[in-house]
Amino acid sequence: MARVLITGVTGQIGSYAAEQLVGAGHDVLGVCWPASDALPQGVRRCQTALTPTTAAQLLDECGQLDAVIHLAGISSVAQSWQDPVAAFTTNTDVTAALVHQLRHGKTRLVHASSAEIFGRAPTPIQDEQTPIAPLTPYGISKAAAHMFVKLGREAYGAPMSNAILFLGESERRAPHFVFRKITRGLAAVSLGRTDHLALGDTSVVRDFSHASDLASAIVRLALDAPAAEYVCASGVGHSIADIATTACELLGLDPAVVLRTDPALLRPADIPSLVGDNSRLRSLGWAPGVGFRQLVKTILDHDLGQLRADATQVH
Repeated sequence: MARVLITGVTGQIGSYAAEQLVGAGHDVLGVCWPASDALPQGVRRCQTALTPTTAAQLLDECGQLDAVIHLAGISSVAQSWQDPVAAFTTNTDVTAALVHQLRHGKTRLVHASSAEIFGRAPTPIQDEQTPIAPLTPYGISKAAAHMFVKLGREAYGAPMSNAILFLGESERRAPHFVFRKITRGLAAVSLGRTDHLALGDTSVVRDFSHASDLASAIVRLALDAPAAEYVCASGVGHSIADIATTACELLGLDPAVVLRTDPALLRPADIPSLVGDNSRLRSLGWAPGVGFRQLVKTILDHDLGQLRADATQVH
């Protein structure tokens, strides 16, 4: 049985990872913000908040750990444009503090890095050797954190890994992220709550996985994989338009009628395509379990049910 600390345990990937670890009989501790959030069943709450100055205190509270899965941080690219300083402090400084505290021990650290570190990559498919050249404040913050983790492994021999996460989606994803914005928005259209959905640049291509698949990859890295960088992705790219048209098809809606473009939703800079080569991760025996169409359907069904339930409560 392993003793594992998960930061950001109430986020979508953190909650799935916690459930998988608890289900396998491991001892799981969790820290989250806000601290009042309910933890996944079977997870024990750490009382110390995670900040750059309290990392040592948090680790002392947890006692001997076999692994730390570090997921906590600002995960919204849009939010990072609004407050780049907060993104860097939250994503980079906290990671650097954890690396510093764990550098001489045997506790495994798995850091949630991001495909955003690659920026406008020179190749259509990205792997662990793709140059790091971020184009967004979020990407810069994650790139710096990524390099701190790599430094901990290469300079001190510490068992530290970067899970380079491409996009994870699920019914647990916050509604302001684009995937849920599309499924929830089109569910509302299908129920007659509104007549259209406004989107920004729909040509952008991303690699979408179910969050539970990415969680299973992270759990594997935390328990027994060799310390290294690992691209965690489905290996298949889809555009924002693909999400919308697939959802429209499932709902029986005409995309030409219900989808509109709003220039106000365009970002200052956006990366045209991020698609991951998951070969290194697959060599460990991992494989994604949920395909793209099923991913859209699962989240869409959830949003339809939620909107119908909300309407019932109102009446």
